Amino acid sequence: MKSIEFDDKDLRAEVNRVGLLKQLKAGEVIMNPGDIIENIPLVTKGSIRVVLQSMTGDEFYLYHIFPGETCALSLSCCQANRRSEIKAVAEEDTEMVMVPVRYIDDWHKFPEWKKYISDIQAMRFSNLLETVELVAFSKLDEQLWSYLMRKVQATGNRILKITHQEIAQELNSPREVITRLLHQLQKQNKVVLSRGEIAVNSAL
Repeated sequence: MKSIEFDDKDLRAEVNRVGLLKQLKAGEVIMNPGDIIENIPLVTKGSIRVVLQSMTGDEFYLYHIFPGETCALSLSCCQANRRSEIKAVAEEDTEMVMVPVRYIDDWHKFPEWKKYISDIQAMRFSNLLETVELVAFSKLDEQLWSYLMRKVQATGNRILKITHQEIAQELNSPREVITRLLHQLQKQNKVVLSRGEIAVNSAL
């Protein structure tokens, strides 16, 4: 079974022994707010988009999980014995190894695993600070451009199959405002707009 390549052979053996390979299609929802977290995903291929979702269905983009990474917020919920607080969606066709949560603490006997978890949590904290800073101190057009850049990074494709409404939902903004800003970006030759698709010119 394909897994994250840890250097410690005993840790690798444990991941291969208890982990279950799961494959997802682009757009497939992996987790919703309120779900019981039974497994932690170790992404080996593709990417996962993580968003906050309100009771009314409004969404706010947080970060992506790339190959070699896992979800720090899921780890935090497990450690605090809480249900999921996020929604996770496959950004593209994705492959991951699902590790039952009971092993997360047990594997702290492996120094490499302990460092891996610590590094992931530190990186995600930095990601969240960047997101908060962007929202608090940047104009919406800058937030939109940053969002498009991250989508390109996540998919490895500058052609994004996404609607204005979907962007508006994740940036918590009226669709009309997003459409207006996208047309401004098009005038700046940063994007090319077509039905259900956005070509990003300067993101790679």
